[in-house]
Amino acid sequence: MSSDIVVCPNCRTNLQNSANIAGQIVACPKCQSQLQMPALSIPVASPQLPTPVELPPAIDLPPTIPVNVTGGSGIHGTNMPVVQSGRAKKTTSTSVNDRLRKKSNPLIIVFAAMITLIVIGVGVIAVLWEQSEKGKQQFGNKMVGNWELIPGQSQLERWDFAFHDDRKMQMALGNQLSEGRWKVTSVQGETGYLLIEWPDEAPETMRVRFEGGTMQIQLESVGSFAFRAAVP
Repeated sequence: MSSDIVVCPNCRTNLQNSANIAGQIVACPKCQSQLQMPALSIPVASPQLPTPVELPPAIDLPPTIPVNVTGGSGIHGTNMPVVQSGRAKKTTSTSVNDRLRKKSNPLIIVFAAMITLIVIGVGVIAVLWEQSEKGKQQFGNKMVGNWELIPGQSQLERWDFAFHDDRKMQMALGNQLSEGRWKVTSVQGETGYLLIEWPDEAPETMRVRFEGGTMQIQLESVGSFAFRAAVP
């Protein structure tokens, strides 16, 4: 029976207990006998459990084969040597070569080879040009100065040349003085070739060769003669 219903001990009448009369002495409405109402019972709430989480089904894994660090597999508990298959190595090497062949483009290889040859050619030309310019500069330095005709080669009393650093020159032929410009165009060993430019005449090539302290020159207009350094 619920604690909220109280039975009168005298007339057996069911009395309703409430918060207003709980714990107090009251009179039975039927027989007027005195009785004490009990305290109301406090319902205890049952704890709520969390909703269970459904787990995924278990997966059957293959059995683990223990590996012996001493060099063998532990299937039977013996130290069996690990044998590497040569077929696997060959397959790996072949796959790498295949990838290299796929990535290699013949046009790219040809283009790279052409670029390399061009760079090498330009470098060789630059070195040769530098050596040529250096040789012409050195040959021109040897020519700078005053030169006079060695006696006994001509009936002329005077034939002198004066070559200057600024590439200007004078030629005294007898009583006639001519001025022009000179430039070393090429050098082959001890022989050099000069371009002589006269103001009123066509330019001509002078072949010059140094031998034993003398300067051998050859002009198309006058021929070949030997000169020596003039005493200042």
